[in-house]
Amino acid sequence: MFNDLKQDIARNLRDYGQRPPLQRALLCLTLNSIHAVALIRLQLWCARHRVPTLFVSKILFWFFKIEISSKAFIGPGLRLPHPMGIIIAPNSHVGANCDLYADVRLVLSHGRKQGPHLGDGVFMGDGAKAVGAVTIGAGAVIGVSAVVTRNIPPNVVAAGIPARVLDRGEQPL
Repeated sequence: MFNDLKQDIARNLRDYGQRPPLQRALLCLTLNSIHAVALIRLQLWCARHRVPTLFVSKILFWFFKIEISSKAFIGPGLRLPHPMGIIIAPNSHVGANCDLYADVRLVLSHGRKQGPHLGDGVFMGDGAKAVGAVTIGAGAVIGVSAVVTRNIPPNVVAAGIPARVLDRGEQPL
């Protein structure tokens, strides 16, 4: 938990450049993104250690309207620039160094028990949704309000309803 949280905090503070230790500590105390990530890590730690998660999940919901299943996997380096309204369903997988903006939904499709799988370094814009057992490849960029219903290859830009590939890049964005 602490290694993942340390990487999450470092990634969320990267936008603020090099700061003295006191300023970094103040940013940790004031940034909503760090508060949300810390609560998410605490909830997942409690779930892994069979400690009731109700209290932590309610605080996460009351303050940020975030619902994370205790059965979800979230890799290190999670970045939530605008941590409001995020939903991650059971059996979803979020890879390392992913960016999830406000109102991102990773949800199950009807009758399926497997959630979406995000590779490492995936960017999901405001209101983007991934529905069902889809795989979004490493380094993919999912546009604002896009709805992913099919697999997305790595290192591409996808947008629309349903999401379709707009740009195929050789380098991650």
